[in-house]
Amino acid sequence: MKINVLIIDDHVLFSQGLSLILKESGKFKVLNQVQDSREAVHNYCKLTPDLVLIDYNMPHLSGLDIVKELAKQVHKSKIVVLSMYAEESDLIKFKELGVNGYITKTTPADLLIASLHQVMDGEIVFEKGLQKKVVLKGKKDIFKLKNNLTNREIDILLEIKKGHTTQKIAENLSLSFYTVETHRKNINRKLNFSSKSDFFDFLKSM
Repeated sequence: MKINVLIIDDHVLFSQGLSLILKESGKFKVLNQVQDSREAVHNYCKLTPDLVLIDYNMPHLSGLDIVKELAKQVHKSKIVVLSMYAEESDLIKFKELGVNGYITKTTPADLLIASLHQVMDGEIVFEKGLQKKVVLKGKKDIFKLKNNLTNREIDILLEIKKGHTTQKIAENLSLSFYTVETHRKNINRKLNFSSKSDFFDFLKSM
């Protein structure tokens, strides 16, 4: 029997992509994709899903607001919050409200599916745990910075952490020298550290 899912996310493209991932897994049935957070509770009560996936940042009602409302309902579903970033204080509130999981939107599809199965099996899955915010000299939040990078950029940073040159990175990742150089420029633009010390502190955190 498939797991019935309700998706609540105002980003249509992400919601459609998530729905496709769930359907292709063969284990989930998407009952509806709700873009307007004000319609979330109505859809929840009407559809009584097994699992609810909720975006954290939305106009009108936030993911936290919706979770509070769902907690008041008679029907109880497993609830997983999806986001690019949340404050530690918010994650604590989610746990206190009985949320079953918190997963970042940069999570690979296979890991997402595995995590959702863990939740349905009764586990509490908070990706990366309740991390304390690590702040560098330039007041940049490491957790937030990591989530601003692509998986390939993170791969390259891990290679840099090992002390590899651009040419060696290109060989290890089966990329061209110029592709790696382009990625490195994009990484520098995104991180925009004011000193090499901050950059190396960031690498140590990975």
